[in-house]
Amino acid sequence: MERKSEVELDQQTRRRLETYLELLYLAGDTRNLTRVARDKAWERHIEESLSLVPLRPWRSGELVVDLGSGGGVPGIPLALLMPQVRFVLVERTQSKAAFLRSCVSELGLSAVTVEAREALELGRDPAHPRADVVVSRAAAPLPRLLPLVSPLLRPGGEAILVVGSSVHGSADLASTCARAHLGTPKIVDPGRIRVLRVRRR
Repeated sequence: MERKSEVELDQQTRRRLETYLELLYLAGDTRNLTRVARDKAWERHIEESLSLVPLRPWRSGELVVDLGSGGGVPGIPLALLMPQVRFVLVERTQSKAAFLRSCVSELGLSAVTVEAREALELGRDPAHPRADVVVSRAAAPLPRLLPLVSPLLRPGGEAILVVGSSVHGSADLASTCARAHLGTPKIVDPGRIRVLRVRRR
């Protein structure tokens, strides 16, 4: 590999990740799926997504929600690497959700489903199972995102949210988490990105 990910990729997984990028950029122009230049796609979409993998032990059969999935990042790269984990890609924009469904079908991701619904609606749905983990990349500013994340998680479940350099472990952030029924926030840097980790109380 020219740029080495933090996880080891076999050739089949690498090919499937490249296929995903081809699908993303083929559809991207008409559906506003990504603003990342194609020559930066592996680094920004794949390596950054896979930077989340070493952060925790991902268990077979657990449920992960990718909130505001957009073009499928980080959910689809994670699902391609970890087929034993169940994923729900939540994307309220119908055209983006349609792309996600076609992508899931094309890649044969049998453990991945797509919800074309508002996160608030999904969090209020008693029939929808609560997630072990919620991941998200730039779905919304944290004061708006955290209250949407909490209802999607089971008690003790964890949010792993990609954040910008301006986010710090401040008293304001701790207060925002507390109001959303989340515990003490922790900012970590797994190498390529900055991540906010916080558990539901």
